Amino acid sequence: MVVDFNDQILIPDGDVGDFGAVACDQFSAAPEYWNNLAAVMPAQSALDLILPECFLADADRRIENIKSAAKRMLQSNRFKACCGAVYVTRKTAYGRVRRGVVASVDLSDYDYKSGAQTLIRASERTIEERIPPRVKIREAIDIELPHILLLVDDRENLLKQACESAKRVPLYDGDLRGGGGHITGELITDARALDDAVQKIIKASVSKFGCELFALVGDGNHSLATAKYCAVNNPTPFNGRALVEIINVYDDGLVFEPIHRLVKTDDPVMFMDSLRSAVKGNAKTTVYAPNPIEISVPEDKIEAINAVDKFCETYVKHFGGYVEYVHGADALKREGHFGIEMRGIQKSELFEYVVKNGVLPKKTFSLGEAEEKRYYIEARKIK
Repeated sequence: MVVDFNDQILIPDGDVGDFGAVACDQFSAAPEYWNNLAAVMPAQSALDLILPECFLADADRRIENIKSAAKRMLQSNRFKACCGAVYVTRKTAYGRVRRGVVASVDLSDYDYKSGAQTLIRASERTIEERIPPRVKIREAIDIELPHILLLVDDRENLLKQACESAKRVPLYDGDLRGGGGHITGELITDARALDDAVQKIIKASVSKFGCELFALVGDGNHSLATAKYCAVNNPTPFNGRALVEIINVYDDGLVFEPIHRLVKTDDPVMFMDSLRSAVKGNAKTTVYAPNPIEISVPEDKIEAINAVDKFCETYVKHFGGYVEYVHGADALKREGHFGIEMRGIQKSELFEYVVKNGVLPKKTFSLGEAEEKRYYIEARKIK
């Protein structure tokens, strides 16, 4: 079964705000965010179990700390076990409310390669070099603590209706630190209506897209790819599945934001001259340096992303510098950098594009702002 709504899930005991932390791939250029969070989080929080990407240079030491922290938490009964699915309601600091359901999925039904025909597929290109650091963490501890969001094309709201008609038992209710807003989680133990909704979504996909498809990975694709790698190369009785949150792509609280390119380079004149020469088209976009400069790009927004990425990656490889991926207009205007504004894909375009063309370029869209990303709360035993 592609989704198991009756798997065992571990819930942190006590105030959820004392445990939850935002996805590790956020604020990758802002170590001060993570340092400030560490200063206010109590002991035995999710922060002790993750490796924020801005600290990858210190990975070996931090992974040893993660191993020790995980062992202490399990020995001290930091988590309570329950069987079922968790219906999550999240009100973000931006006033948006979104709903999802946490359950485990069968990794044999997932493939991140472009053109895959599995029930669960990647939406964006997976960078395989980003998998090994995650493998070290996943294989170092006995639990998984995911920030994976799966998107389903559920225009009829079948999953939401199934969750809201089911009997639910409160699990947690509290404010999240670090600007995460408010979150509640409710346990559902009778999965029959949810199982039925999944089958209807898969069946409807054949008429919509010409193939069976359950979900696309909206966030955490590298984490799910890591789980797949470990399941194939170092299988255990429990790691053939992965814990995820499933969200309707048409949920009113879920917004798609474009991800822009922020480039640091030592020769501004050469960079702009090279960019204008390499990237051409019938559409326009803006480069902030930090004052706005208009350039030409391909009219097709995916072609534009590919063209800009190809240029930026080649340029910094040969002439130095680096590329960051940011969202929000303010992030484009950083002194000493070039902020290249990109056009985003709409949620209504996502499934049809991926089925027809394969995965999108990396960092094509963001599900809301950084603080709106999934917070680490639920965990699951994998060993």
